[in-house]
Parts: sequence; C-alpha cells; structure tokens
Amino acid sequence: MKYTLNLKDNKLELTQIITLIQLKDSKAEKALFLRFAPKVLTICRRYASQNVEAQDYMQECFILIFTKIHQFNPNKGSFEGWLHRVCTNRILELMRKSSTQVKISFPEHLPEPELTKKDLVAIPQNVILNAIQQLPSGYREVFNLYIFEGWSHRQIGKQLNIAETTSRSQLTRAKKLLQHLLSKKNYNRYERQLA
Repeated sequence: MKYTLNLKDNKLELTQIITLIQLKDSKAEKALFLRFAPKVLTICRRYASQNVEAQDYMQECFILIFTKIHQFNPNKGSFEGWLHRVCTNRILELMRKSSTQVKISFPEHLPEPELTKKDLVAIPQNVILNAIQQLPSGYREVFNLYIFEGWSHRQIGKQLNIAETTSRSQLTRAKKLLQHLLSKKNYNRYERQLA
C-alpha cells in the first residue's frame, strides 16, 4: 500500500518523509523544505554577505540534500546534524568556486571591545546576524567555522588553505570587529534606522 503525503499532516514522521523523498515524491520534498528552510537559511546567512547570496546558497543546499538523501544513515547520527554538515560543506564548496583564495584583510586599527556578555544577550538575533554578514569574507568564514561549526584551527586552515596561525588571528580580529559593530553606539544607531 502506497502512502500518500498530506502536507497538512503535522504528525508525519521525518523518517517517512525521507523515505518518500528517496522514492522521488515531490510532496515529501516540499514537506522537508518547509520544515527545514528556516534552519538552512540561517546557516546560509551566516556565510553570505547579502541575503540574495544566502538564498542562492540555500537553493544549492536543498538541491544537494535531495540528491544525497539516500546517503543519510540514522544509525550514524541525527538528520539535522547530517543536514547541517551537507549545507556547510556545500556553502564552502560554492565559496571556493567563486574565489580561488580566501581574502584576508587586516584593518590598520581594531577598536577595543565595548560590549559585555550581558549587553550581547540584549541584542536581537537579526542584528547579530547582520553584523556577522558585515565582516570581511575571510573573517566571516573563520568565525563561522570556529564558533558555529566547532572546527579546530587546524581543520579550518586545511579547508580554507591557510595557515593555522592565520586562522587564529582571523578569529581574534573577527571577534573584535564584531564587538565593535555591535557596540552600544553602533547598535543604538541601527535601532534608530529601523524606527
């Protein structure tokens, strides 16, 4: 008996959706997309400098997810973890294709950090994401891989074809620049622009 997918059926198990996608069911693909699009877009926005670029990354990620979903093995980990790895690797691959080398920029003056952890918690997530998108691409890549993906400097260096020490300095500079972008002065200016 063939199971027909009803997109309004919230009780449908993820394993059923995955099985149906493996059988080339387009409704199941749509269900998976609707369930995970916000998470994938968030991953993409962290690496992209603009929202249009993030949407392009997201489209490429879902194409790859649907192509490789037969490789997902629930015995090796969660689907969300697998999806996250597939997306991260695809984004890095797209970034490598668009640029043969990581652009490393070293501003002459880095401001001293002005925010405490308490201040940072009060800033909305969309403002933090916007600040991450403003980081130079080399800073943004290292920051994302280290902070969000949990990669070591050795792994980052190997993936981005840079020295381990360069990865460390990029991270330090990214953190300082991010704190400057999120400083009270800049945050208040941003709040006025939104009003």
